[in-house]
Amino acid sequence: MERDERFIFLIGQAQHRLFTRLDQALMKAAGITAAQSGALYYLMEHDGCLLSELSRALLLDKSAITGLVDRLESKGIVERCRTSSDRRAINIRLTEAGKAAARKCLVVTKEFNNAVKEGLSEQEIGTFSMILQKIISRFPR
Repeated sequence: MERDERFIFLIGQAQHRLFTRLDQALMKAAGITAAQSGALYYLMEHDGCLLSELSRALLLDKSAITGLVDRLESKGIVERCRTSSDRRAINIRLTEAGKAAARKCLVVTKEFNNAVKEGLSEQEIGTFSMILQKIISRFPR
């Protein structure tokens, strides 16, 4: 394989290919997109969190998170709940169907993670992870 140092291009191509295939697999398994699965994973650990907290966790602005939650709610995956202490605050909870969809998505995502690691040595996996983490820390939110 020829050395190519167009890192922005290569990272973009890899991300596009992975997420395109992941989207297809998640839609087939659970009727959920990769972006929506991120919300499900967060809610698995923070069920009932505020909509604003989910927005921050997924790095989405108000209109994007509202649309994402609208789509999940229309599928019966999440529900909005208002707190009695602050009627403006909206909590997001997984429904039973949402919990089942999250479990299906997790299986698919783990399969994709394993596919990325396939053919790499433990040392290469460690190096790859370290490099990605360095890139992420170099360009903070």
